[in-house]
Amino acid sequence: MAINKKEFINRMAESGQVTKKSCREYLDLVLDTFYELLEEGEEIKFYGIMNAEAKLTPERPARNPMTGKKCIVPEHKRIKIKVSEPVIRKLNEEE
Repeated sequence: MAINKKEFINRMAESGQVTKKSCREYLDLVLDTFYELLEEGEEIKFYGIMNAEAKLTPERPARNPMTGKKCIVPEHKRIKIKVSEPVIRKLNEEE
């Protein structure tokens, strides 16, 4: 089951015993800051949780699977996110 943003905010407000409005504002602020930092080329490190960074993928040749014709995939940014070991252990109940 996937949790959408609205459900996440509801759960956060319930757990923290705060208003949904304040949770929405803070979550939007966190996400906006996250996006800005990645656009600026910064690496984001939340110790014990995850690392995230934008990487530039160079232009490369490819083949269109529908037509079989060769094409060029232009260079583009991709997001690399690595989840830390403590999170993985917690999910697997090894702690």
